[in-house]
Amino acid sequence: MADLLVFAAHPDDAEIGCGATIAAHVRAGASVVIVDATRGELSSRGTVAEREREAAAAAAVLGVGRRENLGLRDGHLLGDDLAARALIVDSIRRHRPRAVLCMNGHARHPDHIALARLVAPAIKAAALHQLATPSKAAAYADARVWFYEAELPISPTFLVPCSEDDWGLKRDAVRCYASQLHRPGSEGPVTTIASAGFLSAIEARGRAWGTLAGSAFAEAFTGPESPRVTDLRAI
Repeated sequence: MADLLVFAAHPDDAEIGCGATIAAHVRAGASVVIVDATRGELSSRGTVAEREREAAAAAAVLGVGRRENLGLRDGHLLGDDLAARALIVDSIRRHRPRAVLCMNGHARHPDHIALARLVAPAIKAAALHQLATPSKAAAYADARVWFYEAELPISPTFLVPCSEDDWGLKRDAVRCYASQLHRPGSEGPVTTIASAGFLSAIEARGRAWGTLAGSAFAEAFTGPESPRVTDLRAI
């Protein structure tokens, strides 16, 4: 069983979108599993083998004990793909998480949009006893889903405060993806993640959310449901 099950479209999405939240939960003793939908084989930079090594290194930095890949086709995710949704349902049933995190569908990349459309109904589908999945794991109804910020800013349902240490681990995890990031003198294609200001932009967004959360940094989440709050002093 996992406390948090984090879905990402490509290796590096989880670290960029909610790496500090992952680090904070691991530090607090939570078990976290990351599931990447694709291997990032259409990436403008880097090879599949490089991305696999980078993803493993980033998971180690965050303290994540398990990382899986669904092996879906990069650039070809579809929100109504029932076979892909079955793999996601299977992951939920196998890991039986207390919470599922997925990237927000408010995004530009079609895979990011499609993944949110796959994961949202998978939460309920995981509870359908007659729905078969590859592992034949038992139905599971106790997960709730929250969506972390993708490349576009969101209006959050809630913010997760993160310390300097949490953010430092996120920063180090993102930097594991050296094949994707800016390298002076590189002749690779110009991409958003490979721009010179990409890491600074992530930092600025985290600090801005942190100002609202009363912490050094924060990460933003939305959800189809409202958070359950038992102590109003924490709001």
